[in-house]
Amino acid sequence: MTASILRQLYTSAISDFDRMLCELFIGAFFFAMRSCEYIQVSGPRHTKLLTLGNIKFIRNRKRLHHTHPDLHKADCVSITFVLQKRDSKGDVITQHRSKDKLLCPVKIWANIVRRISGYEFSSPDTTVNTYLFPDSSRHLFTGKELLSRIRLAASVIGEEELGFSSMQLGLHSARSGAAMAMYLGGVPVYTIMLLGRWASEAFLCYIRKQVQEFSSGVSKKMIANE
Repeated sequence: MTASILRQLYTSAISDFDRMLCELFIGAFFFAMRSCEYIQVSGPRHTKLLTLGNIKFIRNRKRLHHTHPDLHKADCVSITFVLQKRDSKGDVITQHRSKDKLLCPVKIWANIVRRISGYEFSSPDTTVNTYLFPDSSRHLFTGKELLSRIRLAASVIGEEELGFSSMQLGLHSARSGAAMAMYLGGVPVYTIMLLGRWASEAFLCYIRKQVQEFSSGVSKKMIANE
């Protein structure tokens, strides 16, 4: 998963439904989420879906209410993962604002929270994959709906440009792609483990050795000491 795919995913959105689904995936990417944490997937899952009550915005060290007009201008957004795959409870992960107009965790999650909070039936227990159609019928975004759009965005960019085919992408790409993006961005391994909530260095399996940038500068470092 790359930033270019995330941008194309949003650009390709042709309806409000598509845009909301895209925002959910972008928001998941910044927190290296498991698919079952932000969207409805098939089969029994131990992990609990995130709700509005799990999301908190902070500005000048003060918490902003979800209805605050400047929610998108918060300094950071914190998400509490109540119950996870490894039975860890209550992990709080925080991401700060980026300078990007679209790919910003604060802006994206502010959009999601504002939309859902505007539904009459909304409560702190409403899950983040909730959507309300114009006819007032409720819908929960599914993994199948999201996957088709992710692969379409990747196919538009093309395998030659990306270095991999759209069929190699899956719902888990938000998590694996986040690990790779952080690593290539020079984020320390320990920080990657904390943000991705990995209890061990198991996340290293996501680091793709075939990516050219992986070995950038290594040869120079190898001969630095005569």
